Amino acid sequence: MTDKISVFVVDDEQRAIEALKKTFADFLPNVTLVGTANTIQDAFEGIKANAPQLVFLDIEMGSQSGFELLELFDEIKFQVAFVTAHEEFALKAIKFSAIDYIIKPASISDLKILLEKVEQQPKQNLENLKVKQMFGNFITPDKNEHKITIAIAEGYEFIKVSDIYYLKADGSYTDFCLKDGKKLTTSKSLKFFESILEGYGFFRIHNSTLINIKYIKRISRASGGSVIMEDKEEFSISKSRKDEFMEMLALK
Repeated sequence: MTDKISVFVVDDEQRAIEALKKTFADFLPNVTLVGTANTIQDAFEGIKANAPQLVFLDIEMGSQSGFELLELFDEIKFQVAFVTAHEEFALKAIKFSAIDYIIKPASISDLKILLEKVEQQPKQNLENLKVKQMFGNFITPDKNEHKITIAIAEGYEFIKVSDIYYLKADGSYTDFCLKDGKKLTTSKSLKFFESILEGYGFFRIHNSTLINIKYIKRISRASGGSVIMEDKEEFSISKSRKDEFMEMLALK
């Protein structure tokens, strides 16, 4: 029999807590709710006392932020699932760091997927590293120093965004090709990475290819247009994206 997952819920809205409690009781028998809190201080004390496996943490809590709670811990020995009602900058940082999140109101299917991931999570604690990286991206204005967390078969890789040459779609998987020649494969889609890498100098020149424009070596007009990257890889430019691509590079 599968062990139950111990859960702690932090939200300044009591009705949101009650909604999750009812969902757990009615539809998720593998969850044991060990505590709830409406404030950062109560959450800190409750988590220390109950040692949950998973914490649902609201991002916006009145004048406070869920991030403030994490900063109180010297070591984060629990998994975190951020809860938010808005797609916003904070959520982008969370996606960058491969930390789980739920959009309010939480659907049963989303919760089940999240709980399955928690059950399958390796025993070694990576949450500290992921959270530290997230905070690092927040406080570092230089985008060249921002890092992205890539979930791979063996665990996680933490790589600088500026070290990514290009990304290639492989079905529902994505291959990362890095400056040092290394290749990484992750189960997230290319569309997912296109959205979070917006503003970092990447362009999707084809349905299957997202490139870092600073590593373009040459643009060829042959065969309808293609780009040659610094590692000598050549990619065709989709006809539907060619005009936008050329305008972005101020070549039209």
